[in-house]
Amino acid sequence: MSAAEKATRLLAFFHDSLSFFAIKDIERQGAKSTGINSMQIKDVLQCLIDDGLVRCEKIGSGNYYWSFPSDASRSRALKFETMRKKVEAANENVTLLEEKLQFETAARQKTDEREALLRDVDAKQSKLSALQAAISKYSDCDPELLESQQNALTLAKEAVNRWTDNIFLVIGYFRDQGTDIQMVYQEFGIPEDLDSVS
Repeated sequence: MSAAEKATRLLAFFHDSLSFFAIKDIERQGAKSTGINSMQIKDVLQCLIDDGLVRCEKIGSGNYYWSFPSDASRSRALKFETMRKKVEAANENVTLLEEKLQFETAARQKTDEREALLRDVDAKQSKLSALQAAISKYSDCDPELLESQQNALTLAKEAVNRWTDNIFLVIGYFRDQGTDIQMVYQEFGIPEDLDSVS
């Protein structure tokens, strides 16, 4: 039985009984009614209390637990009311911001100075675009691009030299076995001037 199913069964036990219980009564009657092991009842009960589905009150020397079906609906109603108030507050905030935007837009006057500044901004943006287009012509000389190409070339050289060393190791193995080296070169298509790259 999953934890959710145990919680549902124990909550149904409270709702069906419409009464309050001490922990011993819940362990005895709840275990019999729900099929939950009496050792697990406390854990399930604590989960229900933490979720606000079961209430606990200390009366005298003992704790008493209860949950009525109306508690769940009241809890849902409270949550709904809280969310409704948040939505109303958000809507009011949106209305205020829209009014402020309209006010600021209306208050903005078209002056000669403002028009001159806007034309200046447009001119500078056009100039910036032209400069960026001119710079892009020289992208082959970009220092970052050249550095990345140099790094790629270094890695390629290291790989070539590693494979060249491996080939020489294989040739050395064949030489040690008494094999004709010229035949090895011919069979594997190895150029005789093979050497490491500096």
